[in-house]
Amino acid sequence: MIVAAFWPFNPHPANHVAWMSGENGVQFSGGGILLSSKRFHFPNPETQRGTSLEIWLESSQEKHDRALLAISSPENPEQLRLRQGGSYLLILQQPFGSSHHVGMTWLWVSNAFHPNKRQFIAMSSGTGGTTVYLDGIPTERSPVFKITQKDLSGQLIVGTSPTVYDTWRGKLLGLALFGQELTPSQVSEHYRAWLDGRSEVVENSRPVALYTFGERTGHIVHNQIASGPDLTIPDSFRIPYKPLLKAPWNEFYPNFAYLREVFINIAGFIPFGFFFCMFFSSGQPSRKTVVATVVLGTFFSLTIEVLQRYIPMRDSGTTDIFTNTLGTALGALLYRGGTLGALLCRLDPQTSRKADP
Repeated sequence: MIVAAFWPFNPHPANHVAWMSGENGVQFSGGGILLSSKRFHFPNPETQRGTSLEIWLESSQEKHDRALLAISSPENPEQLRLRQGGSYLLILQQPFGSSHHVGMTWLWVSNAFHPNKRQFIAMSSGTGGTTVYLDGIPTERSPVFKITQKDLSGQLIVGTSPTVYDTWRGKLLGLALFGQELTPSQVSEHYRAWLDGRSEVVENSRPVALYTFGERTGHIVHNQIASGPDLTIPDSFRIPYKPLLKAPWNEFYPNFAYLREVFINIAGFIPFGFFFCMFFSSGQPSRKTVVATVVLGTFFSLTIEVLQRYIPMRDSGTTDIFTNTLGTALGALLYRGGTLGALLCRLDPQTSRKADP
């Protein structure tokens, strides 16, 4: 159980981000992260001024749902996230001051990713809504989904989720953030510029941040805009805003994977409850023995969840504490019930004879 809970026993795993050879860009091999050295700040983030984001990349995954990029802050770690779900791009926005899932808005974009094919993805948002461009062509538009400067005011995290172990695989070749809405002609022009390696064309549109990944060595990706933060490549992988003992309502997802995890956690602790109830019993197990076993299971589960906070590949949540405690109780009751049944069979000869066949 300890192996299952803490494997691979490494609180400081290597950061799997490497410079590409022969061209600009970095390779994410799973378990990799890039993050800005400080938060992005806009002069008037409370205004409804437009924003834009451009990404030049090549995905190497086909089916899995993975976190690509996020803008995070301590007060709202999941304020803006981009995820790849197979060929789909999912843009998620978490309003400030709202709990997990409550008030969250999203925008789906189909055919945004193709394995091992380079894609230019641009999001341009203003008072009229948000338009998503693929390779310079308008593909998806929402009049209600809007990305403001406040949503981009935070730390940039690339390659993983800001709160859980959820890592992306592929190549990142270029990245730019803007404090204004871009026109279709500008996005089209930028696409051709990224193809030809002419970053000065993108820079003429006054971005807040522009990363061309031309260093090809070291731990710093320099921002071509002097006033903005650089990106850093840490030596070890970590989850920047990983919570300690995440609340159950923040962990809940209405899907089969969540139900499977609940079942595994309950089933995994049934043997724990069964054998510790046997260990604590001297003869017939009592109610106190069952209670002692359940308390031990709860304490053991709590210890696991606290320590998992410091292992990047594991999550620290309270749902597991409840499910593990339930599994422990079921195991203890199973042992006690089985022992009582065997005792009754020995005391009742007629029941014993019926059980012989």
